[in-house]
Amino acid sequence: MTGQVLFRTRSELRRKESVNATRKDIQALRALAVMLVVLNHLWPVRLPGGYVGVDVFFVISGYLISKHLLGELERSDRINLGQFYARRIRRLLPAATLVGVVSLLAAWALLPFSRWVAIAQETMASVLYVENWVLAAKSVDYSAHNEAASTVQHYWSLSVEEQFYLVWPLLMLGLFTAAVRFRLRRRALLTLGVALASVIALVFCIWFTYTNKSPAYFVTPARVWEFGAGALVAIGGAHALGSLRLRLPSYHLALSGTAQWLGYGLIAFSALTFNEHTFFPGFAAAVPVLGTVLVIASGPNSPFWSPNRVLAAKPIQFVGDVSYSLYLWHWPLIVLAPAILSRPLGTLDKLGILALAIGLSYASKKLVEDPGRTKLLKGARPLRVVLVTAAAMATVCALCGGLLLSFGKAQEAETAKLQNLSGDPCYGARSLDPGNDCGDPFGAARVANVGPNEAPRFDAPECHPAADDPIVFEDQKLLTECDFTGGAPASATVWLIGDSHAEQWKSALYELARLHKWKLKESMVGGCPFVDVKRVAFMGEPADDARSQKRCLDWSKQVTDRIVQEKPGMVFASSFGAGETIDDGTGRPQLEQYGDAVAKRFLAWTGAGSRVFVFRDPPLTLRHSSPDCVALNQQQPINCANPRAEALVPDPIASAAVGVGKPSVKVLDMSDQFCDDQTCYAVIGGLQVYADFDHASRSYIHSLMPVVAQRFNEARQ
Repeated sequence: MTGQVLFRTRSELRRKESVNATRKDIQALRALAVMLVVLNHLWPVRLPGGYVGVDVFFVISGYLISKHLLGELERSDRINLGQFYARRIRRLLPAATLVGVVSLLAAWALLPFSRWVAIAQETMASVLYVENWVLAAKSVDYSAHNEAASTVQHYWSLSVEEQFYLVWPLLMLGLFTAAVRFRLRRRALLTLGVALASVIALVFCIWFTYTNKSPAYFVTPARVWEFGAGALVAIGGAHALGSLRLRLPSYHLALSGTAQWLGYGLIAFSALTFNEHTFFPGFAAAVPVLGTVLVIASGPNSPFWSPNRVLAAKPIQFVGDVSYSLYLWHWPLIVLAPAILSRPLGTLDKLGILALAIGLSYASKKLVEDPGRTKLLKGARPLRVVLVTAAAMATVCALCGGLLLSFGKAQEAETAKLQNLSGDPCYGARSLDPGNDCGDPFGAARVANVGPNEAPRFDAPECHPAADDPIVFEDQKLLTECDFTGGAPASATVWLIGDSHAEQWKSALYELARLHKWKLKESMVGGCPFVDVKRVAFMGEPADDARSQKRCLDWSKQVTDRIVQEKPGMVFASSFGAGETIDDGTGRPQLEQYGDAVAKRFLAWTGAGSRVFVFRDPPLTLRHSSPDCVALNQQQPINCANPRAEALVPDPIASAAVGVGKPSVKVLDMSDQFCDDQTCYAVIGGLQVYADFDHASRSYIHSLMPVVAQRFNEARQ
């Protein structure tokens, strides 16, 4: 009898908790999560770990969806998968589609056409719920690290969530069916199965984060355990909470309040102390996840001194109500606002964005979200909902295709304009020649950036991957051979080595090779210095995972050994030493560490009989002298210039070359072609100097060819 009463009481407790579907404590968590994300995006320095708000959302989603599925299983011993997916579509798709389409059209109207490709591609990925995999791929693609953020970049978390929803009902149904089939305790088997899946996912997450940190942030398997943590609260938490209330009626509120304070404290701690250097998700994600679990598991009842009482206030509950729409709207506003305002965002601008995002969120909640959930295709069969969804996705993809076509036409027009201007004596760097009498060389841009065509990543028709004895890392071939002799005897064999900052000189070096009838071999790996010392950071962010280090060190050794073995007449080298941090274990300044490491390479090459020419790295853009800035200031590109003292920082590779002190090692310094005594420019001779945030444009480097040829001839005397 006692057992029956206890079971009945627990069942009643569960029924009472489910009467009000919207728990105020969960709405408060939603409000906290979305505001952490929004404030992190607006003020990343002040709230560096605000990205943990996404993890809070994942735990909430795992809890709510598992609770719903469990209820359906216990009521009917089955899950209506068609209805389940139809509900998810009606809940999420209308608002996400609206924001995605509005953002796409706004990008077409407001942003430079060079950004349209990435935005169109990512919008398609978002509507197909694979944006997280696209960003994971880009995170390990060095050539993509300079891309400006797209208007739908934040949809990655929605993609993770929808992929989770595809699998999770099947897992729970399978576990429940197995329990019925083998007459096992249903909740016990569900708890065990979910716990096992979550532990496996957590182990993978920790391993993958410490070996491939960048993609680990986005890939779904590394996030499953966060949903699983919420699911475990839904499956076993109610039972445990019911037992606690019955066994400790006088203390359970005090324990709940303590757990709530601790939970919110863990979330706040992670938001305030984590940053871009934190190995995340990994072990670190357990902090906000545990905090969220404590808040959910200890609710919904709270003592008067619990933070839940304060967070039940109407303004906070309002933010929780509109959290989904607020998450959708805030990011495209941040991306688009600088183009609308024609300036970087200030504090008042950011406050305005926050207010506008909340206003749009309220409107879309009332006019799109709620009607979509309650009225859209009401009573329709799941197949019809899926077909309508497919049609909506196809429509958005068609709009993206239209944007891609528009990009192609815009690029063709600008390329034609570029070709027409290329013979002008005042074109690009030629405008700096006093003999050409060009007036102000730093005036209005005559050609908009022509997108990927201006990037340094290209090869001449004379170039092809090395067929025999290539330089290889894993399955990637890292050696290219070019024959610029035109059928004549080669005057010399030369090498070009380095990273993408060596690659950016190709448009001038190729012309030099044609002029001198060279055979050229090139091997370049983005983000890797050509030294035998570990690279530990790139652009200030840790880059010390084992695979990245092995890739750089293996490549560097293979290149050095091949040059020593082949004894080419000349080696051209350049590297982004100002952005690639190395560590030889001495703790010395970077210039000293680079000095020794680079000298070791140069002396090996000169000892084999090669001459070394180092291209001094161009000035930094400081993420200011970019194509986007020029597009917003085409008539006054001086607004995109930088002070020389800040932009023209010491180049460790060039400094090391000077430090070698040998006549066979020379520096080709073109700094005066980018800067005068005070300023480094974003537009010279009507031509944009930079292709992105840290590479010179292909066209501007090509316009430098006469200067490069002159200084090369002087250096080899």
